[in-house]
Amino acid sequence: MSQLAVASTPTVRQFFRRSAFWIGAAVFVLAASLVLVVVNGGGQSVDSGALSITNAGPGGSKALAEVLRQQGVSVSAATTLDEAVAAARDGSSAGPGTGTGTGTGTGTTLVVYDPNGYLPTDRQTELVGVSDRLVLIDPGVFELGDLAPGVGAAGSVDASAPLTAGCSLPAAQRAETITAAGSTYRVTGAGQISSSGCFESYGDAYSVVRVTEAGHPVTVVGSTEVFDNEHIVDAGNAALALGVLGEGSRVVWYVASAADVTADGAPSLGQLTPDWVTPLILLLIAVFVAAAVWRGRRLGPVVVENLPVIVRGSETVDGRARLYARSGARSRALDALRIGTLSRLAGLLGLPRRASVDDIVAAVGEATGQKADGIAATLLRTVPSSEAQLVELSTRLTELENAVRLALGRPATPASPRHTSAPTPPPPNEGIR
Repeated sequence: MSQLAVASTPTVRQFFRRSAFWIGAAVFVLAASLVLVVVNGGGQSVDSGALSITNAGPGGSKALAEVLRQQGVSVSAATTLDEAVAAARDGSSAGPGTGTGTGTGTGTTLVVYDPNGYLPTDRQTELVGVSDRLVLIDPGVFELGDLAPGVGAAGSVDASAPLTAGCSLPAAQRAETITAAGSTYRVTGAGQISSSGCFESYGDAYSVVRVTEAGHPVTVVGSTEVFDNEHIVDAGNAALALGVLGEGSRVVWYVASAADVTADGAPSLGQLTPDWVTPLILLLIAVFVAAAVWRGRRLGPVVVENLPVIVRGSETVDGRARLYARSGARSRALDALRIGTLSRLAGLLGLPRRASVDDIVAAVGEATGQKADGIAATLLRTVPSSEAQLVELSTRLTELENAVRLALGRPATPASPRHTSAPTPPPPNEGIR
């Protein structure tokens, strides 16, 4: 038997119809994500860094920066050491401020905050002398050694009550009290022209220390609460912050970032690769693309051709029989045998293709002289309950068909050896002869 193998490719409409659920789910997730981004990001600052002057959150310092600007102090942000040094040098000793309030001093105040330790220790000394004033917020031991010699760490404090100034520093006297949760420092006085400790918590531990280094004042503040948006309104935090930062006409606010980290690991593959390797790879890619286009044009366009596939009828019969036997579909197999037998009997008896089973039973009984009940039981009514009964019914169908052939003077169909095992339904193209 020859059959034509046809490949069916779904159309665009069928593809979208089958994938409608997943496409709809993807669109819903995308729309929900956009809505969340708009809702969550619309009222929040892009920057969420601690003590960032562009962060309006509780941990930012945008409120302090805005108040300084209102008082005539120019405030700019720097995220790398090079930016901070360049900005501080450009504004150092720039002249008197143009505003009111605390912004009446001269020069630049450089604020340094490095909570994650990004600033390399071998570059910290670059901040010395680049500005008129230096303010260190919660510095570490190495920062103190390079930027504020003579000031040592004295531990941390979590004062339950505000601390009083207790010093002659004008900004501290105006503040009177501050919330001093954070680090404390002590003044050793080594090599210092002048020094002052304010807001003493215990012994000689102070939350604010001012020393003079290289002819410029250096103020060390251990409490970040003095500058952040959440606590700046507590006690005298705002007065201290504005007093320390408003002494000049310009503030460079430097928060160290990952860009300051110096790479000291092994060289990358790109650094080890010679310079000629990249052009060579690009040339090879171009040659490959050109060769592919050249050979593709020679082969011509793709032609789709339906090729006939030869499938033996016996293979189809055996395959279906094995499927019926494996699944125990005795009724299904018997129906196939009965349909084939009815079709052949109708052809032998000269009945039309649309003849009913009753017409075929009556014609067979008239031709063979058998009773109609027995013929109907063989062709229609009997349901096998075992493999043996299925084989027996298959044999009876063959015997009934042979009886009709003999009654009409035609040769009988030889018994198939397969009838001794599993029954096999007739091929689809052998219904009527």
